[in-house]
Amino acid sequence: MKQFKILQKKGFKLFSNWQDLNDKSIYVLGTKNENNFNLYIKKALKKNCKYIYCHEKFKNKSYDFNINFFYYKSAFEITKITRIFYPKPKIKIIFITGTNGKTSIAYGSYKLFNLNGIRSAYIGTLGFYINSKKVKKLINTTPDFVELLNLISNAQKSNCKYIFVEASSIGYKEGRLGNLKYDLCLLTNLKSDHLDYHKNLKNYHLSKIELINKHYSHNSKILIQDHKLLNKINRLNKNVYDHQNFVKKNNLKIDLNTDGSVCIKINENKFNLRIINDFVIKNITSILHIYYSLIKKFPIILNKKINPKGRSDIVFNKYGKIIMIDYAHSDDAFRNLLTSLNQQFDNIIVVYGCGGDRDYSKRSKIARTVSKYSNFQIITDDNPRNENPKKIRDILLKKSKNGISIPNREKAIKYGIDILSKNSGLLIVAGKGHEDIQIYKNKIIKFSDHLIVKKYAKNLR
Repeated sequence: MKQFKILQKKGFKLFSNWQDLNDKSIYVLGTKNENNFNLYIKKALKKNCKYIYCHEKFKNKSYDFNINFFYYKSAFEITKITRIFYPKPKIKIIFITGTNGKTSIAYGSYKLFNLNGIRSAYIGTLGFYINSKKVKKLINTTPDFVELLNLISNAQKSNCKYIFVEASSIGYKEGRLGNLKYDLCLLTNLKSDHLDYHKNLKNYHLSKIELINKHYSHNSKILIQDHKLLNKINRLNKNVYDHQNFVKKNNLKIDLNTDGSVCIKINENKFNLRIINDFVIKNITSILHIYYSLIKKFPIILNKKINPKGRSDIVFNKYGKIIMIDYAHSDDAFRNLLTSLNQQFDNIIVVYGCGGDRDYSKRSKIARTVSKYSNFQIITDDNPRNENPKKIRDILLKKSKNGISIPNREKAIKYGIDILSKNSGLLIVAGKGHEDIQIYKNKIIKFSDHLIVKKYAKNLR
C-alpha cells in the first residue's frame, strides 16, 4: 500500500488496458492465463510501462522482464488500491440494470439529458460517450473497475454532471463495479438471460438484487419499471419508486396518431415519435421517470435521437413496408418485440439466428416465440463462434412453423426484402442490432445489418 501511495504522489496512474499505458502507468493486469500474461507484459514494455499489478499466481515464477511487480489475491484488493488513485466521484452515477431494455434506457437517458443542455456521459454496450460524442468502444457492457473509474474521471473532467452506466449481472459477479455507489438505479425487469454463466434463473435474479443492494447508499433512489418486482426490493422500500405510479401521478398520456406515430403528452407538452412497439414506449417513459427524478421537472426536448442504433430501429418506412433492426436475442426480448406492436401488419417476417457458445436452452424457446408471432421466419447465422452453425440453425428450424434456413446472413436479409417487395408488412432483422461484425471460430468478419438493409431496401417500391 505504501509503495502505491509513493507512486501516486509521483504522478502515476492505474490503467487496465495496455493501449492506454505510458511511462507513468501502473498496469492492472486481470488475466490468470500465462500465455496472455506474457503477451500483455510485452505490450506494456513497448509502452514504457515498468509497474505491473497482477494476480499472485505469477508471484513465484521467474520472468525475464525489466519490470516491477505487485500482486493481488482478489478483486477486493484492487478496489482498496483504487482509493489511493481516485477520489470519491462528484458526478451523479446512475445504474441501469435488468434483463431487457438496459441499453435503450441508459443510452436514451444520456441523450435526453444532452438534448436538454445537461452535460452527461454513458457507459455500456454501445461504448463510452461524452456529451453526444463517442469516445471509446468497450469490450464489455460493464468495463472492469479500473477502466470504469478512468471513464468516470474523464466524464468529470469534461464537466459532466451525470453518468449513465449499464450495470450487468456478470460485471457485478466479477467485481467490475468495485465499491461504486449509485445515486439512482433503475431496474427494468427480471427475465431469463446469461444462464450459461449463472447456471440457473435463481442465481441470475439473485445477482441483480445483490447488485442493487450492495451498491446502494443511504441517499440512493431506486426506480422499478416492472411493478411485480416491488416486493423483491422491499428492504429498501423507503427510497423505491414505482413506474406505474409515476405515469399515473403525472398524467402521462400515450396516443396513436393517424399517421401511425405516437404522441406522448405531458401536461401541455406534446412529443411525436415514430414508434410501433409499446415496449419502446415503456422504455421512453422510464427515461422520463429518470429525468424527472433527477431534474425535478420534465424535458423541453424529446425526439428520436434518444433511440439507440439497433434497438427497435426503424430503418425503412415507405409504401406500407417497414424494416426494423433490433438486438433481440432472448425469448423474452422477442416476446416483448412481437407482442407489443401497436399496429396491424398483413405480414410479419423475421430474420434471426442464435449466437454460439451461449445458453443452449433458450434456442428452442426463441424459435417457438418467433414462430408463434410472425408469418414467416428466415433462419440465418448470428455469431456461431466455435459451434457448428448448421446445428444451431437446425434447432431453430425444427421449432418453426413456417421457416427457411439461409446460412449467409446477407442473402437471408435480401430474401426478406424480396418478400417485402411483393407484399406490404413488417420485416424485422434481429439479433445483432448495432454490431458490425460476425464471429466464426477465430475469424471475425465485418458485417452490419444496417448496411445490408440499406443496400437492398433502396429498390423497394
